[in-house]
Amino acid sequence: MSSLLDEKAMDQLQSQQSELLDKIDELRAIGVGGLVELPQIVVCGSQSSGKSSVLEAISRVRFPTKSNLCTRFATEFVLRRASEIRIKVSIDPGDSRSDVEEQQKLQAFSSEERDMSPETFSSSDNFKTLIDRARECMGLSSVNSEFSDDVLKIEISGPEQPELTLVDLPGLYYSTSSEQSAEGKALVERLTERYMKHSRSIILAVISAKNDYHNQNILNIAQRFDPNYERVLGIVTQPDNAEAGSEQEETYLQFIQNKKVKLQLGWHVLRNRSFEKRNISDDARDAQEKSFFENGKWASLSRNQVGIEALRTRLSKILLRHISRNLPSLIMDIQERILRNEKALRKMGDPRATVQDQRQFLVGISSRFARIINQALNGSYTDDFFGGFKEGIANTDEFYFRRLRAVIRELNEHFAEAMSIGGCRRMILFDGMPVPGVDIELERSKPYMHDWTPQYVLQSTLEEEIKEQALKSRGIELPGSANPLLVGSLFRDQCEPWETIAESHVLNAWDSVQYFVQLVLKYLTDDHTRPLLIRHLIGPELEKMKDSLFEKLSELVSYSKSGHPLPVGETFLSKVLKSRTNRQVAMLKRNLGLTGSFFGDNNQKTFSASDLERAASQLQSSSDQFATAEIIDQMQAYYETAIITFVDNVTILAIENRLLCTLEHLFTSRTVVGMDDHQIEEIAAEPLSIQVERKRLNEELNKLRKAKRTLNAFSVDEQSLRSPPTLAQTTHRALTHTSAPKPKDVRPAVASSASGVKSNKQAASFSHSGSAEKFQQRPSIGLFGQSTTGTPLNLFGPPQTRNDSHRNGSQFGGNGTSSQNGQVSGSSSSPLGSSIHSTPTKNQNHHFDAAKLPTTFGPALGCCKKDPVTRVTNCYQSICTIHPYSGYSPEELRFGDYTRRNNGMLGHHLAY
Repeated sequence: MSSLLDEKAMDQLQSQQSELLDKIDELRAIGVGGLVELPQIVVCGSQSSGKSSVLEAISRVRFPTKSNLCTRFATEFVLRRASEIRIKVSIDPGDSRSDVEEQQKLQAFSSEERDMSPETFSSSDNFKTLIDRARECMGLSSVNSEFSDDVLKIEISGPEQPELTLVDLPGLYYSTSSEQSAEGKALVERLTERYMKHSRSIILAVISAKNDYHNQNILNIAQRFDPNYERVLGIVTQPDNAEAGSEQEETYLQFIQNKKVKLQLGWHVLRNRSFEKRNISDDARDAQEKSFFENGKWASLSRNQVGIEALRTRLSKILLRHISRNLPSLIMDIQERILRNEKALRKMGDPRATVQDQRQFLVGISSRFARIINQALNGSYTDDFFGGFKEGIANTDEFYFRRLRAVIRELNEHFAEAMSIGGCRRMILFDGMPVPGVDIELERSKPYMHDWTPQYVLQSTLEEEIKEQALKSRGIELPGSANPLLVGSLFRDQCEPWETIAESHVLNAWDSVQYFVQLVLKYLTDDHTRPLLIRHLIGPELEKMKDSLFEKLSELVSYSKSGHPLPVGETFLSKVLKSRTNRQVAMLKRNLGLTGSFFGDNNQKTFSASDLERAASQLQSSSDQFATAEIIDQMQAYYETAIITFVDNVTILAIENRLLCTLEHLFTSRTVVGMDDHQIEEIAAEPLSIQVERKRLNEELNKLRKAKRTLNAFSVDEQSLRSPPTLAQTTHRALTHTSAPKPKDVRPAVASSASGVKSNKQAASFSHSGSAEKFQQRPSIGLFGQSTTGTPLNLFGPPQTRNDSHRNGSQFGGNGTSSQNGQVSGSSSSPLGSSIHSTPTKNQNHHFDAAKLPTTFGPALGCCKKDPVTRVTNCYQSICTIHPYSGYSPEELRFGDYTRRNNGMLGHHLAY
């Protein structure tokens, strides 16, 4: 008698099981499947394609079927191993269930039977009753034929069951009707895609030979989530509906032979029960299927591709390979989830029911906050908060703004540049001087320069303006001089942009500090504590720092707006004298008719006394004009000194003293100690939502840690190990072959210093250009950035091509030093060779065909050097590290060359 849990079918599923599958079963049993993706088998296809029949044939679970009824929701069959037989039914609410009461109603649906015999539950009527109850709970009555994204989960446990998930999905349809709406069509597609997108799901794409393939879109949907069809197994059903010898039969035969659509897992064909024979036993169904595939063209197919017995075996093997391939990424997913939960729990801190617990919680945050602030201000970015230079992280704005000192320094540099270019209201040009070429758009793209427009004024024009002001401002000064207050007036006019630029800079610096503080709090605290800290403590303090900052800036700017220049020291006088001298020399040269740079060592010209007198008298024909030029000289001399002082004052007295220094005391443990209990509770009190979230995270963390221990305890078979990581491919390993032992003491024929060796090691990952100023990362192409088909160590430049194989310079390994007669020590006509610094390695293989060994004839690889004493050319290169020689020892290669030489086929020897 056929039963729901046919032991024969389950034995076939277990035939290829191993410890690896058992470990995955343990993970699912502890609930890890809800946290990371675990392997499962998804059966999907169009309506009436035979999906449920495929699932029934695999699991021997009899589904209730009607000719006009198709699946309306996803059904997960979870087969689990347990000491007792148990059947449990539950419903997982779908994403569309937003109402809490509906979610609770569905979650309350449960049916569990223990110690039920297979014969009792094998009745289709019992199963149909269960499905009807679930459909009614979901709101899918016989009148309402819509679909649901809720999931019916049937867990079947028994001592002989493997841990395996089989998922039956609603069938896809393409035409709408009164029973099948457009909304239902979209819901079925979303449900199918949700299962397909899991990278650890094996997709059983079912297509029916009864219908045209082009009307069944399941493979197109699968390709969106698995472009290379790596985890898709095609299932062809109802082959008996294709007439023998018809084009349709031939088409589906080509599908199964993987000729129409190539799937990496291949195709399989099943003959399921027809409607007329829907009540026959499982054994009878299998016998009919076996008989069908033994006749006609179907008999030409491989027995591994036909029938349910072959599918069970094949599916078991596919699942095991799939799990093995995904095991490394599964472990990584679990580790990432563990780190994420641990980070979230650190932010939440320990449970804090009392004020003392809450105060201790804030003390912990404040201590870490103060440490990060201190490192950020000192530029010692060692805390994990600052992160490393990982790809995808170091280039983000958030990463850069975490390095506060670097941000402030860059802003200060932009501020100094903006003051240098746009700090003066007008740029003074001497008469005849061309207007400088400036890329205005480029300058405006720089910080603090967005609205900058250069203004130029000629020296003569400015002198006329000052002369007019001097006439209106005359006081008790002596004739030939102007009112000294004119210098201060002209200076204030020139430094008018200072305040605007400085305000922008100070505000930008404060914004950067505020954003940095938010990043630190985001890193240290959870989403509940962070806004409370900002609102009640840190936010008000930042505003006070802002007010203090602008107060200091106002103080610094006030003098340039109303004060009078009071230069100190000799710098001002030296600048004025230098400007005056330059101006007078230029006028004297012009009056004497000298142009260009005349005053040189070899330039001599005689002037009469009258010429000199005339030129001197014209230096200043008007005392007023002389005074105006002197005022400009004094203003420019003072401006050059004052702007440097102003920039330094803004960066040091304002930003450093009023902003950054106070930032160190923004939130420390002393701050927390000084807070009263009400303030502590206001910020650190733990709401119920945090307690629930902490409990959830701890439960997940326990499951994940147990899953990690489970997988770490499992030793993967050597054949299933992935390739070694990149770090294992070191230069030493790449250049060493186990079958070619190195001599213990070998001196190179060409001396190479330690520095030379070091530079070649660096060449493995860096490109060095010019002097030792800059290294640039180089893509890994072969070992050292060269083609893998060439020499693995290009120590001496490009490969050399040599055709003079008749010369005495041997290219065998060993010491490689040449003797006076032209022969090279370390080589020998013997196949085993010898060296003055090493003993020959005994050939271990006495029973191989030497003629089949690869010849060393060809271009010489490596370096060729001519000995200056013996005039003998020596070549140095080991070929035992490159294809096709890497599989042989030096002795074997020598033996092959020796054999060919004796047979008249002398090769072009290389160093072994």
